[in-house]
Amino acid sequence: MTFHVDVLDEEHGICVRDTVEGEQFPLYTDRAVDPTPASTDGFTMPVDTAVAVEACELRMPTFANVVFWRDGEAIHRTESGAPTEQLPQGTYEVDFSPPDAKLYVRVEDAAPSTRFDDGRSVLETEAATRMVLGIRSHHETPAGTVTTTDDPRDLMAAVSTFGSALKTESPDRSWPTLRGHPPAIERGDTLNIPPEVAPPETGVRIEVPPEYGAIYTVAPLAYYLGATVEPGNRPRIVAAGRSRDFCVDALAESVRSILEHVFTLDCAVRTAGVYPFRTTVVTALEERVELDYQRLFELPLAERTAEYLEIPRSATEGLLDWHYTADVEADSAYAPVLPYLLDDLALVRSPPRRASEVDLTPSPNALQSTDSALARSASTAAPTPRSVVVPEDAETPGHSWVAPGHAVRASNPTVGSFRRDLSASADAGALDVHVVFNDARLQQGDVSLFDSHPYRETDVRVSHDLSTAELREALYEDVDYFHFVGHVTDSGMMCPDGALDTRTLARTGVKAFFLNGCRSYEQGRALLTAGAAGGFVTVDDVADDDARSVGEMAATLLGVGFPLYGILDALELAGTPADRYTILGDGQSNVRQSHSNVSILHEFDTDAVRAASGAWPVSLHHYPHRKSGIGGMSAYLHTDTSSAVYDASVRETTLPQSALDEFFADSGIPVLVDGTVRLTDDLSVEQFR
Repeated sequence: MTFHVDVLDEEHGICVRDTVEGEQFPLYTDRAVDPTPASTDGFTMPVDTAVAVEACELRMPTFANVVFWRDGEAIHRTESGAPTEQLPQGTYEVDFSPPDAKLYVRVEDAAPSTRFDDGRSVLETEAATRMVLGIRSHHETPAGTVTTTDDPRDLMAAVSTFGSALKTESPDRSWPTLRGHPPAIERGDTLNIPPEVAPPETGVRIEVPPEYGAIYTVAPLAYYLGATVEPGNRPRIVAAGRSRDFCVDALAESVRSILEHVFTLDCAVRTAGVYPFRTTVVTALEERVELDYQRLFELPLAERTAEYLEIPRSATEGLLDWHYTADVEADSAYAPVLPYLLDDLALVRSPPRRASEVDLTPSPNALQSTDSALARSASTAAPTPRSVVVPEDAETPGHSWVAPGHAVRASNPTVGSFRRDLSASADAGALDVHVVFNDARLQQGDVSLFDSHPYRETDVRVSHDLSTAELREALYEDVDYFHFVGHVTDSGMMCPDGALDTRTLARTGVKAFFLNGCRSYEQGRALLTAGAAGGFVTVDDVADDDARSVGEMAATLLGVGFPLYGILDALELAGTPADRYTILGDGQSNVRQSHSNVSILHEFDTDAVRAASGAWPVSLHHYPHRKSGIGGMSAYLHTDTSSAVYDASVRETTLPQSALDEFFADSGIPVLVDGTVRLTDDLSVEQFR
């Protein structure tokens, strides 16, 4: 069993631990409880385990929407901080999910209601009642492994299996938790497709020339539509006897347009299903086109897709903003990365798009930059120039470069880093952070920022002036996040007694890292090779002031659950020299789950705030990732924003005067203020005036 349920030590309630995902969350009750195992039967939605408690009140540690079902039909949903009226006596199933898992509460012969207390969702009944808690993990692994040869036609057959991971063929698969992880791909001498991952018979097919680049590019659309990929000289999609041609000269753009189109329509049509609740997408779509959602929902996937393709693209244009793009080399060696990219529904461009290549030639004396500011390098010899790739803008906040060369403003993953990120052993206890300061001349920064999660524990260990032997041992130890502040050269990470070259490490226990010194790319790459999942490195000299600022902002956002790509985007928004930093490993990975289930950065401009006579203007930047992925639901507790489909949009909205004190009293909300990322814990209304 992946879940353990224990009684809380200091308060009434229970702690639920997902031993596979390494996540935990408390549920508070109004009285002492004794959780007992219960049957998983009878729930509308699938659950992994169930326990029963007797209580009048169940409180989660954060705000979340609450959905009530009766007889398998959704009858009520809370969308704001307002309390709900008490529902009539009866049997209900309540979606009461915190960020870390799906939680369904079944109550019988009760009259439940919800309210919100200090930013937390509360489920309550008039009298103590038996509550059965059904829990489902967000954890996903490939259901099987497909072996393919380097023959493009065999690769087409392998990609055709990706739709087997969809948990439904209805529009509900636009919910991220109903899209499973595509089968893994291995290269071999013969094609082998296990029966459990055979292609679904949806009746949708995609035809492209048998070439690696074309196959990789259409893979996201094939996965989402459960389509087979077949050879054809005329690139097109065929569904229910109707077809739509792709643009031969702009295949990636055509695939993106169709994927965004059908996905957006699914996000509207799914309101005819289990969750019949409106979003801003539904409202905007209905202003452009009239559709029969119930009829479309009930159609088979192929017929629904064919009808979607008859709807003008102008009806859905701009309603959703995609979050991630991957540039992938058109070579058979890169086939194994596809399932991991598509698990997050990333767009694919193959062959990759280069805007330019730049040769970086740092200062021979990197201890002193041109403005005499101390830099984080200790090299006195002329360094070797490094060529880096600047990818063509993908118009998504997240970007991966899966091709030869070192890319800036993007993540640089390997197949190994994807696999390690997925299968890394997780500890359901505290997040283990090790911060190493290896040069007293450099600013240390605020280590308390690593412990910024509102209810998850973090163990922060700080070390100073480690020797090469001590640093080697530190990198051998199992640790969730390793942050190095010091000088880095081509020969290694500097210590009082010399340099430790991470290329000499046979292994590392570090999961994620930040090597915050000049030109740390090669040393970080070696950590990736030695077994790390990913982290931040630099591709050029960085001044000490900039490095300290970047390190503190990264620590803040990592601590509250932001994905790596969201942190890199936030650094650019803050005006830091983000082009000197890059990501190694999977840019959509994170070291812990966000306490609100979504990663949203609130951006304020103090001049605009001071000029406002009423509500404060605020920009909301969204970063979908993993099972908090694109297609989920965004609920806004404080701002004047309606419920929306979770995408990568930047929403311009306002924070009412009446909600200001409550917003800044809420814990762990990241805020960008005049170029600095801070948490609401450290801000107040008075600081803006």
